[in-house]
Formats: sequence, structure tokens, C-alpha cells
Amino acid sequence: MKGGVGKTTSVVEIGTILATDHDKSVLIIDLDPQTNATFSLMKLDDWDNIKDTATIADVLGMNKGFSSRDEEYDINDAIIENVGGIDGLDLIPSHLELTFLDLDLGAQAGREHILSNQLKKCVKEYDYILIDCPPNLTVAPQNALVISDYILVPVAPEFYAAIGLPLLSNRVTQLKKRLPGCKVEILGVIFTQVRNTNDHNHHLNEIRTTCNGDLNIETFQTVIPFTTKISEAAKWNRPASLTNPDSNGVQAYKSLTQELLLTLEEV
Repeated sequence: MKGGVGKTTSVVEIGTILATDHDKSVLIIDLDPQTNATFSLMKLDDWDNIKDTATIADVLGMNKGFSSRDEEYDINDAIIENVGGIDGLDLIPSHLELTFLDLDLGAQAGREHILSNQLKKCVKEYDYILIDCPPNLTVAPQNALVISDYILVPVAPEFYAAIGLPLLSNRVTQLKKRLPGCKVEILGVIFTQVRNTNDHNHHLNEIRTTCNGDLNIETFQTVIPFTTKISEAAKWNRPASLTNPDSNGVQAYKSLTQELLLTLEEV
């Protein structure tokens, strides 16, 4: 529920590594109106060609009666296969219109289940679907929670994370009671943007202790170091794992992905 902690980066890098290093079939759904995951994988000109007919805004049925957006929209039309030439990695791009999703769908019955119903129509089968969410629990993230098996929580080792994690855990518990069919669990916390400082080391250990104790939330052993190499990759509309494969940040994401796969085998 906090911005700037590596949610988008984690989705893009883990998704790319699953496809390229582990031969998995992966779909990334960009539910964040900031569209950062989208532009980490495709160029603005390419997005501009499909923004009015084939984004998550169409899938969720925004602005019915305008353009192509109606209740019969086919989710398969919004899937960009092998996005950016990356075999095995598909994308449903985002749209700035998602900013107004709550206004457009606020009175619609079953609005939290739109994505779930749409994914049932998806022709292609995936090993993993990764959903990049905005830092809130409004209609878009609620659609993600209903369809998801697990939540991954990227956390920067800072003071505010210690406050936000119990709130997130409590909110998820409440939403599961309110949303039919929602059985999502928090799979674990990923420490991101970690610097080798006394302050970060202190908060990392403190948050890990709190998670493993009072909150009963697992924490991944692999930590993602702070590095500019990953953020610089966005200007090329390519994941860092392809533009800077030897950087310490990418190597950390490779280790994290391996740990994630092992964890999923155990649950």
C-alpha cells in the first residue's frame, strides 16, 4: 500500500526471468494507471496504437458504450503475446483511464469479479499470471485479490513498512470475508532497495522478526539491493534482466525467482 518500493520492478523482472530462464509461460497484467509495467515492456508508439482498443481498461469494461468498450469485450484481444520479443512473456497493458475506475464502476454489481470472469475466457493457459497493482485497495486491486492465489509484498526496509504491514494483513483478512471466492494468502515479503547501512539493516531485521512472529508472514531470504541499473532499464522499454543481466540487482532477482519457485513447490 506504499508507492516506490519496487512492486512494478519485481513483477517485470520476475516475470521476465520466469519466461527466459525457467521456460515458463507468463502473463503480466498491468493494473496500475501509472502504466510503468507496460512501458517497461513496450514502447510508447506501440502502446499508442492499441490504447483505445486493447488494454486492461477495455477488459474491465470501462466507459461502456464508447469506442470498443462494452460488456462483450474479449480479453484475448488485449493480450500482447511475446511482448517486446520475449518468448513466453505476454502482457495486458494498462491505461491512464484506470484512474477513474472506481467512478466508472462504483455502482456496478459484482465489480470486484470482472477480471476473474474475464480470465475464464482466456484461450491461452499460463504457468504464472503476475498482476501489478497500484498502492491502494480500491476496485482494481480488489479484482486482483479475488483471482489471485498469493500476494507478494515488496517492502523497503524503512520505518513506515513496520506500520503498513499489519494494516495490509488486516485489510486482506477483511476483504476475504467480504469478497466471495477470495482465498488469497500473503506468500511472503520481498525486501527491496536495500542499502548496506545501519539504518536499513536495523529495520530489515526488525521487520523480519515482526513478520515471522506476530504477523505470521514469511520473508524471503533473498534481498534486492538498491541499484540504478534496474531503474535505468525502463528508458529502453526493456527489463533490466535483458539490458543489464550481470548487474547485482538482476542477479538478486534471479536468486529470488529461484527461491519463489521452491516456495511455491512447498505450499
